[in-house]
Amino acid sequence: MPLLSDLRRRGWTSWAIWSSPRPAIVFLLVIDLVAFAAAAWSVVVPMSPGDLVECLGLVGLGMAAAEMTRQVERRRRRFSDTPHVNFSSVWTLAGALLLPPALAALVAVVLYLHLWLRSWRGVSGIYAYKVVFSNCNVVLSCLVASWTARYLDLFPPRADRGAVAAFGLMFVIAVYFTVNSALVATAIALIKQRVSAKTLLGPLNENILELATLCMGTLAALLLARLPWLVVIVFVPLYALHRSVLIRQFEQAATIDSKTGLLNAASWNAIAEAELDRAREHETDVGLLILDIDHFRQVNNLHGHFVGDQALRRIGDALRSEVRSNDLCGRVGGEEFVILLPGTSADTILDVANRIRQRVYDTRIQADETADVFQITVSIGAASFPAAGRTLQELMTAVDNALFAAKDAGRNQVRVVEVR
Repeated sequence: MPLLSDLRRRGWTSWAIWSSPRPAIVFLLVIDLVAFAAAAWSVVVPMSPGDLVECLGLVGLGMAAAEMTRQVERRRRRFSDTPHVNFSSVWTLAGALLLPPALAALVAVVLYLHLWLRSWRGVSGIYAYKVVFSNCNVVLSCLVASWTARYLDLFPPRADRGAVAAFGLMFVIAVYFTVNSALVATAIALIKQRVSAKTLLGPLNENILELATLCMGTLAALLLARLPWLVVIVFVPLYALHRSVLIRQFEQAATIDSKTGLLNAASWNAIAEAELDRAREHETDVGLLILDIDHFRQVNNLHGHFVGDQALRRIGDALRSEVRSNDLCGRVGGEEFVILLPGTSADTILDVANRIRQRVYDTRIQADETADVFQITVSIGAASFPAAGRTLQELMTAVDNALFAAKDAGRNQVRVVEVR
């Protein structure tokens, strides 16, 4: 591409964007250009002095909210590994509903510039090109939402429209959310290439959080249109929401293994102990599996630790896909995994273990498009509570012995503790 070659000749090769795949670079630049062109074209919509005052007011409110939560936002950004909800959409959507499209775009640009300068700059992994793309994404979302709201004639709100206005506002929220999510998902797919649906769209709670901020933005717009001074009541729940999300991120970081997304050893042990207490109280069965990756050291030595980490992630995905939502999957060692299966009888443990072993056996790992594809296998030990042990330690010891038996039998095997 002549443009990319020209930029490189000028010494801009150090920019992080050039490390992305070429289709991703093209997509990011196209979205940036489309957002700029759409914002420029939107200037044709007439603007009044009152619109300019309202634009300045929204920018001031957005910056005040960002300053109030600046340290919280900075900490949240450090923890974020999925599409990030930064709460600025409260004010950008309000701008889309209240202002001419060009001024709504201006609100988004100024608020994102403020977030970059005050909250995000210097945070590891937050590159300028990502912020520019996110801002252009929000600009396009605002423009589409603004045009939709103007077409539906939603503002200024009228009491005689009632339910019609409510459904119209819900539709605008859906439009904003869909445009924003679709552009983010496309960018992630092009950059990372091999991703899951969860990585593309983000977890459900993050999507609900984004919808909550859009609803707050709609309420802020209604307040600004009718009772402007009451908009200050939005700040308290917005601040509380920021802090509650940060606490949840702290809790997740403390309980989740970063490489696999499974429970870490300490969290797994604590929850497993509680499950066994519950099983003793209600006299129910519990199954336990311990998995160990066969020859994992060779994987790291031959292919590197990056590929080894990829193998760990793939096994984590395989475990989640083969167990129920209430089963407890954890990583307790370098290449060792545990699964607690509440309410699972001794008769079905072998079937579950073999299904997991086969799923891992069918998994193929490839470092990149030029590397060889290789296979990983696991050996699994299995046992049932209370037959194989009354405490978690007794059960773990019994399953460890079964795991060693699976290794001795040639690996890629399942062995169940025999109870006489």
